Amino acid sequence: MRSRFLAVAATAGLVFVSSPAAATTPDTWGQEAGHATGDYYNPGETRLTPANAARLKPRWTVPAASVKCAEPAVPLVAGQRLITAASYQIRGYDASTGARVWQTPVTGKKTSISLAAIVGKRLIAQYRDCRSNKAFLTAHDVATGKVVYQKRIPETMYDLVVDKGIVLGSVWDEPISKYGIRAYRIADGARVWARVGSIGGQRIVADGKVLVVGDDNKSTAIDVTTGRAVWKAGAGCFTPIGASPDGAAFYMRCDPDGLIRRVSSATGAVLGTFPSHGSTMGFATDGERVYLHTLASTMIAVDARDGRRVWTATFADDTPYGFAIGGGVVYGWRSDGHPLAAFEARTGRAITLDAGTSALRGAPIVANGRLYGRIGSTVTAYAP
Repeated sequence: MRSRFLAVAATAGLVFVSSPAAATTPDTWGQEAGHATGDYYNPGETRLTPANAARLKPRWTVPAASVKCAEPAVPLVAGQRLITAASYQIRGYDASTGARVWQTPVTGKKTSISLAAIVGKRLIAQYRDCRSNKAFLTAHDVATGKVVYQKRIPETMYDLVVDKGIVLGSVWDEPISKYGIRAYRIADGARVWARVGSIGGQRIVADGKVLVVGDDNKSTAIDVTTGRAVWKAGAGCFTPIGASPDGAAFYMRCDPDGLIRRVSSATGAVLGTFPSHGSTMGFATDGERVYLHTLASTMIAVDARDGRRVWTATFADDTPYGFAIGGGVVYGWRSDGHPLAAFEARTGRAITLDAGTSALRGAPIVANGRLYGRIGSTVTAYAP
């Protein structure tokens, strides 16, 4: 059972509402999906407008090679730093120039590193020794790389997500042969709660609530700061695929053919059900629209509240299914060999990007007036 859990975890994929206040929102990409809400949206990005996006060119690269036991982590951007974890080290680069500012020491140990989040001035990461399987929760100063604390934790966590000052993740609790969830305080690395169960659907936290599935296969919303139940899911499928950038609502879908429902994160009440758009996959939202991949060779933007279709983009093949949003542009990753698709988020007007983006291995990170993405054994930065 444990080996199956590890295999699933190893293959798992790779926030705020747009408003006048967005001008003061930090220009960061602090978690793998942008934020705990899984929105893939950077509301603080203002430089990569639709006009500037068309002028993007590859500018510089930094190393991100795969090594035994450790695939490169999805990089993060905040505090004028691009943070990578590859080849058993964390490195901090100047996010504008690619100049290396700091790196963790070479220890000679094969260590798998997960980057959980950048929160304020802290980078939260998990280290796992590949030989002993010992795990450590570590906080670094994001500007200098200095270790703030390092705490041994009993189990390796997977699908890390951070919200409300808490980092939580899934574990395989070997003594009882069950899945579990563990939560630690990022201020000092202390464990604050633990429980049996698994995170329902994607690793989504909305306004401090995470959906947990118990042995009875029923979902309960748990407060991430206390581990206590807040509300129990009602009838039907409560499987989150994302949440609104302000955290007020989960978006839930049972399967690609199921209807998407908008559910209050505070109460669990169903706020609305989207009309059918056929089979859909993928998810991203800027708080005004939700972006989806359809099996009818289209990418669609729908109203974030009622699901009404706003615009459609049709493709002959390889419709985008990984998205990133910033500066009024939505970027869609199609597959290796195809340049990123890009559209003005409001209107759906197509934007032609540099052909070099066809080498990207997934949707880019949008921050600091740049796109960052993995190409081969590097992270490449694109800028106008």
